[in-house]
Amino acid sequence: MNSKNTHFKKTNLFLSIIFCMLSFHISGAIRAETYEDGKIKVRHKELSIKTNRGSVQFNHPYEMNSDVIGNVLSQIYFEEKGLLKKSTSVNVFQDDEISRLVPLIIQAFSVATPAQVIEVVSYSGRPFFADKQNYCVMFMRDSRLNIVFSRVQKFQTYSDLVSEKKGMGTAKEDPTKIKGSRFWALLPAYGQAFEPGHKNWLVINISDETYQRPEIKKPDISESDKSDFYNQLQKKEKVGSNIHSSSGYQQVEPGANVVQRESKIKAKLLILRELLNDGILLQEDYDYKKEMLLNNGMNDMDIKNQLREIKDLLKEGLITEEDHSRKKKALLDLF
Repeated sequence: MNSKNTHFKKTNLFLSIIFCMLSFHISGAIRAETYEDGKIKVRHKELSIKTNRGSVQFNHPYEMNSDVIGNVLSQIYFEEKGLLKKSTSVNVFQDDEISRLVPLIIQAFSVATPAQVIEVVSYSGRPFFADKQNYCVMFMRDSRLNIVFSRVQKFQTYSDLVSEKKGMGTAKEDPTKIKGSRFWALLPAYGQAFEPGHKNWLVINISDETYQRPEIKKPDISESDKSDFYNQLQKKEKVGSNIHSSSGYQQVEPGANVVQRESKIKAKLLILRELLNDGILLQEDYDYKKEMLLNNGMNDMDIKNQLREIKDLLKEGLITEEDHSRKKKALLDLF
């Protein structure tokens, strides 16, 4: 009788263990959701992250606003490294890519556990060419959005495609373990900072008005405030210069915003035209500076906004038809 009871207890114990394991597996499967839109995937990933300040605690779940995450993604820039690099800064995420990512990221953040980060695998499609892949993880920490990249617009090779089909593309990849890349460099914009020691890890203050506004509009610059506006632009000229703050992050200069950055070309050309009309500058001086501004002064804007900007400059008479056609062709070549 005792042997039967012992056998019965062992059987019950074994079944209980199996039940617990299955329950844990099912629970984990429910939490570790994957959200997809075509090839774009946003999913939960359990990740333990340590920095020189200790283990990172995630503020998850988190209710993310669509305007905020849309503005954030549209204002992440990088530049290429190497001999064949482009001379301009480029948006990491393209417009169509962003519109598809936003709802997936919002959903993933809303149900993430405190042990999970948001893993993002996205692609910018290019007609007749292989897609470029972005890979990053996102998480909220201390009310700041952290985005850590290990791939930025990476060309898809045959081996990459095979790995993805097997479900092993980014399975063992942890962007927080690397410091940067020899192929690309992120360019922090306003409200963004580097995690100390990492050039692939952005810490973003999403409470900044730059990310909170539903739509970024260019201001009209009147004659009375033109000089004041120009002086402000001069103070904020070095967008990429880093300073150390009490928060411990490497930050760009605070207080600036995207509206000022987008309208600085028009503001400067207005000043230059005024100096030209007053006889202080020669026409060749104006043309020289105008060409410099058109070539290098809009690198922190995406292609769509650059096209709008040069159209506006043409209407204002600040650039010629020839200037407009040349710049438009150069921008279209970047698609």
